[in-house]
Amino acid sequence: MDRIQKALDLARTQQRPYTVPADDHRIEREALAREFAQGTVECETRLTLDWPTLRHKRVISADDKHAAGHAYRMLRTQVLQRARANGLHTIGIASATNGEGKTLTAVNLALSLAAEPNQRVLLIDLDLRRPSVAEVLGLAAERGLEGWFSGDLPLKRVCYGIEGIERLFVLPTLAPVLGSSEVLANIATRRLINDLKDRDPGRLLIVDLPPVLLSDDALMMAPLLDAVVLVVDERRSKREDVARVIELLHNTKIVGTVLNRSSESERRAY
Repeated sequence: MDRIQKALDLARTQQRPYTVPADDHRIEREALAREFAQGTVECETRLTLDWPTLRHKRVISADDKHAAGHAYRMLRTQVLQRARANGLHTIGIASATNGEGKTLTAVNLALSLAAEPNQRVLLIDLDLRRPSVAEVLGLAAERGLEGWFSGDLPLKRVCYGIEGIERLFVLPTLAPVLGSSEVLANIATRRLINDLKDRDPGRLLIVDLPPVLLSDDALMMAPLLDAVVLVVDERRSKREDVARVIELLHNTKIVGTVLNRSSESERRAY
């Protein structure tokens, strides 16, 4: 526990905006091209989750019995049914603005999906301005996708497996990336998503997206996604903001909406 916390504290103190080189062709250097050609990339490192700490942060394990755990398992079932019925492989988790719970939803959905027998899941943090998947999961990761975007690291070095959850893998981003919309629009990013999807058709990609109304980053990613789950905070989200998000994503399939921080009483029996 102390080791993980120290690593997270160190990462936060060292975190600074990461600038991708202006010469974006560096991203597609020969080493990365060879990496794609070799097939599905294996994650180099496996990390351990600290479940007691995560439960305090509302991250739910597969066997949790309280209402939130049941809600996420219901969300998992609905997403799986729609994914299998419609051939969906890449699902973005979106919200209108910050603080509405999209990252927590992405993490809990990925964990719930990975608990399903034979379902492989890759959780990707593409909120490049305010990445937080690693922090929510408590990952003591030393390298993130910003290193791949810059061309400095192969994909296997920024991908992490999770001890005890064999079918879950994570591609975190650890530092903000300057010029994020240009990075997301880059052909290398499109090639990355398409390759991850095509190499393992049985795997679901869960993508933590940037807030839709705060930049054009999410709209840059939308054409690469098969569908989106929209997270709405009952206490914070504005009706007009939700309507605007649906309007902006009109060309993207919205497969469902998650109502976060709902005041609805728990259904204890069912």
